[in-house]
Amino acid sequence: MLIITASIFGLIGACLGWRKDTRVLYRRPGSKWSTDLVPKERIRSSVLARRRRERLMTTAEFGIYGAMFGAALFWALQRFAR
Repeated sequence: MLIITASIFGLIGACLGWRKDTRVLYRRPGSKWSTDLVPKERIRSSVLARRRRERLMTTAEFGIYGAMFGAALFWALQRFAR
C-alpha cells in the first residue's frame, strides 16, 4: 500500500511540476504575465532547449517531493491507526 500511495502522490507532483513549467515555456524572458506569450518560432532554439530541460528537471523534482510527501502521509496515518 505504501508503494501505491507514494506512486500516486509522485505522479500528482510530477503533473503539477510539468504544468508549472509548461506555462512559462513560451513566455517572453523575464515576464511574469501569463498573457505575454511569444510564438515558438521567435524564441531562440537554445533558450527553448534550456527551458525544456528545466521543465524535465522540475517534473522530476516535484515527482520526488510528491512521493516523499505520500510516504510521510502514509506513515503518519499508519501511526495513528493503531
